[in-house]
Amino acid sequence: AARAKQAASAAPFDITKMPITAARPLANAMAMYFNDGTPALAQVETFEIAGPGGPLRARLYRPEAPKRAVLYLHGGGWATCNVDTHDSLMRRLALAGDCAVLGLDFRLAPEHPFPAPLDDAIAAWRWLHANATKLALPTNQLGVAGDSAGANLAIGVSLRERDVGHEMPRATACFYGAFAPTFNTSSYRELGDGRFGLTTERMRWYWTQFLGGTLAAPLLARPLDANLRGLAPIYLGIAALDPIADDSRALTQRLAAANTDCEVDEWPGAVHGLMQ
Repeated sequence: AARAKQAASAAPFDITKMPITAARPLANAMAMYFNDGTPALAQVETFEIAGPGGPLRARLYRPEAPKRAVLYLHGGGWATCNVDTHDSLMRRLALAGDCAVLGLDFRLAPEHPFPAPLDDAIAAWRWLHANATKLALPTNQLGVAGDSAGANLAIGVSLRERDVGHEMPRATACFYGAFAPTFNTSSYRELGDGRFGLTTERMRWYWTQFLGGTLAAPLLARPLDANLRGLAPIYLGIAALDPIADDSRALTQRLAAANTDCEVDEWPGAVHGLMQ
């Protein structure tokens, strides 16, 4: 019902058939539809941090006396959305988790394909870790989270930091993530026709933008196939009516085989984007 009301709020458009400069503002405006009833927080501050390609806009959400902090990486197919479209989501996450939330405007595809979005996410993670004491945040309670495309980047942060010997997030939360450019799973076949919003065709397009015009993905871009040993605990949230639900189900099995702690929730009747 929420998706139907969202679709009725604006003229229809097909992001896969438009120049990204025209499609992105329309997609962002559609995502803004869900930023209603935005809860207040003790402090919300927007600023810039240094990124590998230049300054990056970031936004820090703080409840009273947060007990932990997370870097949050927004969804939007690596090509759309920002801290504004996910503002309400991050506010609610901060309140529900009693945590400070650092949102990031990482560089977007297709102008900035992989690894640019992940490089920016890692820069933000290292910034959070380096500045936690100054921000009065517990340095031993820092994590990373994301939805959809952002969930892909969230696991990528842990994988990259593990591989280079840097401090990893203490935990990762992934909501309905996209973890491999594989489109023949049961969930794609059964749910990818657009009845519940997201389509297989659009996911194929998103992946192609992210990967620079191809579907050949390096391991850090397809964490489902990566070495998952030695990672901190991972939470997976699955929407049962999501075409990419099987990405998370398969990742659950891969994490178990790697002896990496994993907690999973699957929400019946829920669609992709439910966090918003």
